[in-house]
Amino acid sequence: MVLVLGIALLAGVSGGILSAAVWARNTIRAQDDRAAAQTATTYPNPVDCTADDLDVTLTSPDSVSAGSGMTLSITVNNTGSEACLLDLGGEHIGAVVTSGTQTIWESTVCPFTPTSRRLLVAPGDDAAATIIWDGNVASSDCAPAAVQAGTATASATATATAEATAETTDGAATEGTGDAQETEGTGDAPAEETPTAAASGNVATAGTYRVRIQLDGADLTEDRVFVIE
Repeated sequence: MVLVLGIALLAGVSGGILSAAVWARNTIRAQDDRAAAQTATTYPNPVDCTADDLDVTLTSPDSVSAGSGMTLSITVNNTGSEACLLDLGGEHIGAVVTSGTQTIWESTVCPFTPTSRRLLVAPGDDAAATIIWDGNVASSDCAPAAVQAGTATASATATATAEATAETTDGAATEGTGDAQETEGTGDAPAEETPTAAASGNVATAGTYRVRIQLDGADLTEDRVFVIE
């Protein structure tokens, strides 16, 4: 009888110890879970990409026909050690076309849409953009290019005016001396107007041009030479 009571007592004590151990283990685990949930992981805020951290590849034709325009394909690679933010929207990534010292066209003056497209570019990753030039000399007010018919009409009007002026001058000079007729006929007849290739809205004419890519006004590439035929 005493043996049975001893065994029962031992079993009860063992069960209590086991229950206490399980409770302690569960309590510690719950405390660890709560502590882990309350610990916030802090990540550094990404910064804007700089030209020094970017390797840019520009793909464009070597020659185009006048008025046909040109497509510029741009690939930007993050060569830095950290991820950075790159905006490839029309107000930030841009192309500049020049001829000699004259700027023919800047895409950011009349930016394409979307005007802002911010991308998080990881180290070693690429981002791409496409810029299309319509082949016209830029207008500062983003007005559409002048139509060819309008140019022809202006030229024809100038020619008609020149002819009418010449006839009037010749008629008036006939009444004077021969010397006066020769002088007036030479000095008063106006020359025919010729559209200037570099005027805003006109098609860029045949010649050698250069194009480069910029990011927020900073050059990303060297000038690339192309020809308009």
